[in-house]
Amino acid sequence: MQPIRHLLGGSLLKLARVAAISALLAVAAATLISAAAAAPKEAAAGTIAVTERTLVMSYREGNDVVRELLVRRTLTGTFAGLEVSLVHNVTHPDGSADLTVVSSCSCTVAGRSGTVTFSERGAVGLDGIITVRRKIIDASGELDGLRGKLEVSDPVAAPVQNYTGRYSFGNADE
Repeated sequence: MQPIRHLLGGSLLKLARVAAISALLAVAAATLISAAAAAPKEAAAGTIAVTERTLVMSYREGNDVVRELLVRRTLTGTFAGLEVSLVHNVTHPDGSADLTVVSSCSCTVAGRSGTVTFSERGAVGLDGIITVRRKIIDASGELDGLRGKLEVSDPVAAPVQNYTGRYSFGNADE
């Protein structure tokens, strides 16, 4: 039994090593190929201006005031078009606020037109600065495959807020 175990064990061990090394090489090659095929990230910049704000409902939750709003905005710059947003605004007793938003923009980006959907998280500080992080969660039309993230950080009372960020078409990491 010892000679059979030695012959089979040695061969199986070598086979297992060769298989493991082959698998690692395949993963490394796939990673390099996908990184090479990924679309480059492009810079994005522009403005967002509120054109209409409608209060849908307002209620208290503990000491906070919750407002559900329908907001229409105009975007200029890299993302250009008209946007409709559903805003969940929680204002705290100290005056700060947290925002959760879903927005749909009929936009043009890099000469392509379509619809972009953003998921957004934001806050308004006691200093009156609104900070929002916007992530593209869907895109259709000529914008299919669009990925990206935008950030806004400006006074909430300003007539427009500036955005900056990065975007790409295809399978680039966000």
